[in-house]
Amino acid sequence: MLDKFRQQGYPAAFAPLLISAAATVLLTGLALVPQLLTFQWEWDMPWTPSGLMRILLTASHVLGGFLLVALVGAVWIVHARAGWLRQERRVSGSGLLLSITILTITAPLLLYVSHETSLTWIATLHALIGGLLPIILLRHVLLRNL
Repeated sequence: MLDKFRQQGYPAAFAPLLISAAATVLLTGLALVPQLLTFQWEWDMPWTPSGLMRILLTASHVLGGFLLVALVGAVWIVHARAGWLRQERRVSGSGLLLSITILTITAPLLLYVSHETSLTWIATLHALIGGLLPIILLRHVLLRNL
């Protein structure tokens, strides 16, 4: 994967930065799932991030998300368009872009939707799609014909 980006003219630091941003967003998102289950679904969880930890996790998640969206925009410009024209990995690539689009749309809704039931479902959709994204990415990287 790293060589593919270099061949397409991306700087050497691009792929590690993309992977780091994705890992940050994934790990902080996973750490915030107990909060989702506690506050939105009213489940009793043995641990939820609170206080400063919740603020740091949320801030890291949001900042990582902003960086990831910017980097995905750079991927779209060259990598995704070239793959689409060569008819390579269209299903998994489209799945990645659709997933990131859904996450990008649901993220601000988490801040602005005030209807409790809608907020619960939006947050759950955001968490589920975010959890599926690494699986789609792994499939994209490993499988050549999809």
